[in-house]
Amino acid sequence: MSIRISPNTPEDEPGNTLLPVRDRIDEDLRTHPAVRLASEEVPLMHRTSGERFGPVRLIERDSDFAVVFAADTTRWAVLVQPGRDSPKASVIIGVPNPRANFGRSFRASYLERLNVHQSGDPSVAREPPEFGWMALAGIAAEGVSQFEVRSSLDSDTGGVGADDGVVFAVLRARWREKLHVAVTLASGEIVHIHHPSLRPPS
Repeated sequence: MSIRISPNTPEDEPGNTLLPVRDRIDEDLRTHPAVRLASEEVPLMHRTSGERFGPVRLIERDSDFAVVFAADTTRWAVLVQPGRDSPKASVIIGVPNPRANFGRSFRASYLERLNVHQSGDPSVAREPPEFGWMALAGIAAEGVSQFEVRSSLDSDTGGVGADDGVVFAVLRARWREKLHVAVTLASGEIVHIHHPSLRPPS
């Protein structure tokens, strides 16, 4: 089961070209069983068109895996779980790369186009699960060098691409939990992000 918690993505303007993905594809990950299974869940057109497609991250928590892929036009996060008879994979989120002329001069929020998605299996009684995986994606303002995303169970940190400013985090969380997000500016200042889908700083 996969649900969208809080979409906040404006419509892309026609006629703009997509920036190339800057994430480094990790060739060593391609042979991992979870990666092979996860790649089949990414739509075929994103796996076969363009010049690049491959895994950039593999995150393991207990017996679950989350795999992050980079393609020419889109980034993908795919969840792989054991399953009763065989492992099963499902897409958590697919996020288009920003358009080439997407302005990053915003300062009031420091993160734009923020999306938070959650994925997990319901119980036998069709009740929501206690825990799941969450994926957060957005575009950081110019001058943001790093990000940190935290839940009550997990955290994910990373650098921000200088060219496209993409923030892409994947972590374990309680079901429908609101995440803490902070960014680090080039000056070293840490700014906590305020957004309806996020937990306010404590």
